[in-house]
Amino acid sequence: MKTAKSVMRRVVGIALVLCVIFSMLMATSCKKTGDVADSGSATVVVAVGSDVRSYTVPLDELDGTVGAIALLDYLKGKGELDYTSVDSGYGPYLTAVGHLSEKPSEGVYVGIWTSVESDQDRESIYATSVEYNGNTLYSTAVGMQEINVPDGAIIYFGELVYSY
Repeated sequence: MKTAKSVMRRVVGIALVLCVIFSMLMATSCKKTGDVADSGSATVVVAVGSDVRSYTVPLDELDGTVGAIALLDYLKGKGELDYTSVDSGYGPYLTAVGHLSEKPSEGVYVGIWTSVESDQDRESIYATSVEYNGNTLYSTAVGMQEINVPDGAIIYFGELVYSY
């Protein structure tokens, strides 16, 4: 039987996660769309535990879509990687990327980390980092449409877990 304290802790935890998500989305609504380089390549990484898959995207083949969402659109169009999102009013909110899916009942969400310094969150209390091939990537401070994609960019998707 759940106690009032455990129920309250869960409600507060869910409210905190929603506040983080909405504050990130609101922060991105005021920013321009992300620039994508005309040449070179970017790497998309999808990690669930030890199952890490990477994809290389040639930037000169993108169709003019802006921000890092262009990388996912390209891979989806090629049949290499599927993703699902919902329109948040501030841009796409990712619910699944490849073999990674959010599970809100378990506190698991799609996290996004980037190598692009201008789009990293290193300051907030919610900032996190991951290591990939000798690179430290930081959680994004902007949404998918606002993440810049220069040649050599790494966009990393993994489980963002909030325990109640």
